[in-house]
Amino acid sequence: MKVQRRPVDDLLTRDGETAVLAHGKALRLSAVAVAIYELTEHEIEVESLAEALESQVGAPADRSTLEATEAAVAMMVRRGILTRSSR
Repeated sequence: MKVQRRPVDDLLTRDGETAVLAHGKALRLSAVAVAIYELTEHEIEVESLAEALESQVGAPADRSTLEATEAAVAMMVRRGILTRSSR
């Protein structure tokens, strides 16, 4: 599965915090979500995204990087920040 970020209405980064305005809702992004947002300018396979995330932010302690990436992607899809493609 591939994912890509969707256009947002606004993005604000200040004092190490990032928020997006997407579809009329303001959402605060974690450091991992910001990294995902930055890495999904173009479509990317979730497995490749997980590898890139691990090199940028390290591996999670409680599960595999792929499992953590899939969970974060699912949340970002639900909130309208990412879109999925099965191509």
